[in-house]
Amino acid sequence: MSVLEMLVRRRMQEEYAKGTSPERITRLLQEFLNGTEASQADAAPRQAPNSR
Repeated sequence: MSVLEMLVRRRMQEEYAKGTSPERITRLLQEFLNGTEASQADAAPRQAPNSR
């Protein structure tokens, strides 16, 4: 299991334990994953533009 999967599972369990609705948990996880994708895009190496 990847670190990301472990983090997602832990977050789901924490929210469920607090009594958070399944819909709210879904939104929280979507926000989390969108933030992860954005940070990975920022960390990705930039390619030089094609010169013509």
